[in-house]
Amino acid sequence: MKAWLEPAGWAALLLALSALVLGEGARRADLERGIPLTPTELYRTLARSQTSWQVVDARRDVAGEYEEAHVPGAIPVPACDPALAPEPARDRFHRGVPTVIVTAGGDADLVRRCLARFTLARSLAGGMDAWSGASLPEDSGPYAPPSSRAGGGCL
Repeated sequence: MKAWLEPAGWAALLLALSALVLGEGARRADLERGIPLTPTELYRTLARSQTSWQVVDARRDVAGEYEEAHVPGAIPVPACDPALAPEPARDRFHRGVPTVIVTAGGDADLVRRCLARFTLARSLAGGMDAWSGASLPEDSGPYAPPSSRAGGGCL
């Protein structure tokens, strides 16, 4: 009878520890959600080749604002609504990938709605206005998916 107690005890301990780790991960993700990235932090993060963040441009006027200037590699998803995204962008963003949300000027309501759509997401402090104000690289023109031949990098 004692032979099965030890494996059961270890299994229970492993289950309890796993629950603690998952809970801590969820708390950390919630805390990070509330801390926006500065434009310089985002630039440094994107410039590191081993980092794989997706940048979602949630500005509402895709035809105007996005095509005029956007963070290099940003995926246009107006108001974080996939139905409003240009056709080539609809299958390019993923809920489970670390994400940075870009709005025009840091619209808190839009950021809150967008953050809820992603597992691990943060916003760009000050939005595209802050990115442009920091004189960081910008792209312009309509969205075009990255070429896999060139590695798909954005900066």
